[in-house]
Amino acid sequence: MKLYLASIKSYQLDLGIECPIFADPRLEPERQIRTPLTRPHLSLILRHLASSNYNDEATRATFTLAFAAFLRVG
Repeated sequence: MKLYLASIKSYQLDLGIECPIFADPRLEPERQIRTPLTRPHLSLILRHLASSNYNDEATRATFTLAFAAFLRVG
């Protein structure tokens, strides 16, 4: 959607048409601040996951493996 709107804006500017609608703040919402996933975050996630059956244990293992893989990338 963002790319589509950018192309329309570019096309209008090329034609010399000013359109103030592109200055509307609803088109560019504020970005949320994202913090990195750290070990305390992982521990919090794992504490909230139940461990009562095989699927829950598999989910816990998946989160742990993914976290370890992200550490290896760096």
